[in-house]
Amino acid sequence: MRRLMLVIMISAFVLSLTGCWDRTELNDLALISATAFDKGNNNKILATVQVIIPQNQGSGQQTAAIGGGGPRAITRSAEGSNIQDALSKLQRKMPRRLFWGQCKIFIFGEEIARNGIREEFDYLVRHPQPRERAYMMVSKGKASEALNLIPPIERTSSEALREISNLRTGLLVTMEQMSMDLKGDSESNALPMVYILPPSKLADKPVQTIPYMKGAAILKKGKLSGELTEKLLRGALLIDNVAADYSITFDVGGKQVSLHPVKTKVRLTPHIEGNNWSMTIKVQSEGSIVQNNSRMNPMKPEDLKEMNLAFRNDIHRRIEAAVVYLQQLKADTIHFATVYHKKYPKEWERVKEQWDEQFAKIKVTIEVETDIKKPGLINTPGGMPYEEVQ
Repeated sequence: MRRLMLVIMISAFVLSLTGCWDRTELNDLALISATAFDKGNNNKILATVQVIIPQNQGSGQQTAAIGGGGPRAITRSAEGSNIQDALSKLQRKMPRRLFWGQCKIFIFGEEIARNGIREEFDYLVRHPQPRERAYMMVSKGKASEALNLIPPIERTSSEALREISNLRTGLLVTMEQMSMDLKGDSESNALPMVYILPPSKLADKPVQTIPYMKGAAILKKGKLSGELTEKLLRGALLIDNVAADYSITFDVGGKQVSLHPVKTKVRLTPHIEGNNWSMTIKVQSEGSIVQNNSRMNPMKPEDLKEMNLAFRNDIHRRIEAAVVYLQQLKADTIHFATVYHKKYPKEWERVKEQWDEQFAKIKVTIEVETDIKKPGLINTPGGMPYEEVQ
């Protein structure tokens, strides 16, 4: 009984010691939704954060009750010799403690990206609060300008960027993926490029618009060295076999046909014969027609064959253009280095220090197979008399 009473007393004493003595109340935190890094004066770094305004985050009726369409977020900036120095100065301008747990967007300005972002990225992956699933981007111009916008639909510009990214219509790169790319064999990677959509003529203020993504920024060892246009990006995404919600429009007999790829499979096969390095890119793609402006009927075997040929040639041209551009830039963002390293580890060790030069010399062969599975809900071109169909 004494032992039992002793155990009970000790348990009660230990339980009484637990509590929330070191907790931080939500009301004491400044929730950061996005962060931008730009080049400041005298080679300093300018850090800009977008902070959510809690009282404006309710429903539409609640927002109207407390004063209507005010801003849903504010931005604050500070300069420093590095990110930590800038953020420590920024903290002095905030009545609440900065909290990174809700930061889903990190944007690097074009100028700072040209000088290199490895030091800034080191802070993000070393700090315990930033999420590894946060999205990484490069802006055309100053990154802070994208955070100062007031989107007409979403609550904040960072939320607009996050929703656009989640649609997967283009490139999507997380902090975790970028970390692996920078430490990978090629030391090259691509990040989505952020632009600002021109405001509507009906907008009251020039900031009433949204940031959006177009193309990609090419980084070699953390430094911006080039850009991919939308067409080149499509080719690069095909090589990487990255699933994206997009359509392909190609010419058939002088008219356009738009097709939505349903399933695409890509295989990279490296070859080494002496000093000759080559890579075979095999693509198998299936698609369904979403718009047919031609005079062809996809239910006719001869017309379907011609459409498939045009579809195949379009994919071939996209991939070829992306490969040629990246080889000219000597930036292996399509991960040829990883493929060679796995199959030819000894040969890879001999060239890894000069991989940029070796990548530019690789002879690339592209083999494409296509199959148009579905013509859509109708067979003949819509809105065209049957006798005009080819």
